Amino acid sequence: MNNYMVKCIICDSENDSKSIEHIVPESLGNEYYVLKKGELCDRCNNLFSKFENKALANSVFLMERARFGVKTKKGKTAKGRIDKLEIEGNKNFKKSYVEIKGLDKENFKNYNHKTKVGQVYVKTFDKSESAVSKFLLMIGIESIYTSRRKVYNKYNFEELKKHLTNQNNEDWIFLNTLKSLNDSKSIPTFLEKHRLNKINCKLRFKEVSDEILLFNFDYGGISMVINLLNRNFEWIKDFDEGIIYPEHFRKKLESTSDTSK
Repeated sequence: MNNYMVKCIICDSENDSKSIEHIVPESLGNEYYVLKKGELCDRCNNLFSKFENKALANSVFLMERARFGVKTKKGKTAKGRIDKLEIEGNKNFKKSYVEIKGLDKENFKNYNHKTKVGQVYVKTFDKSESAVSKFLLMIGIESIYTSRRKVYNKYNFEELKKHLTNQNNEDWIFLNTLKSLNDSKSIPTFLEKHRLNKINCKLRFKEVSDEILLFNFDYGGISMVINLLNRNFEWIKDFDEGIIYPEHFRKKLESTSDTSK
């Protein structure tokens, strides 16, 4: 008797993979919002795990995981490194308790000896911008495929798929912002939306044009926006705040704005 074959949503290969893909990683606290078996093949799953691990262990996501006391897949504390700092969550998974090693005058400032309170400065990324970009694209397409099938069928995601499968590794721009995307809609609905809210996670989208489908990923105090369809960064101009990554895109935007004056 033949095994039931399912087509991978990224590479279109038919497969009978038994692994379950968590759309939002387990390491961010998600247990239930998943793809069906085979909708992500083992090959793509292995590719994704490489940049996912870097995004979660070497960026601002590490601080939020540690702050929320989230367990890893193996039941351990969140642990990683951002620049000079070694960061780990509380051994008993207590929320808001984080162990940080490597503090110095550059990253620990304004210490008050009476209150014993100071400010820790942590870089947003540690050579992990490209990994975070792919991480956002991965969650975006998987969530829209699962919860917004009409939207998924409406657009062409070929450029995204080639990027995620390393057929084209040219950098893909995203925005790190303090505000959620205006006039956007939740991707998951009802129960899944409620479950993600409980782990401080929101997934939202906004249809702008045939070339721009914005995905907004909120986790704790982090909010990031990316265009799922292509590397076009014209949409960035509509935002009056936020930091553009990878950094070299900032110069491109500055040069284009100068020539348009």
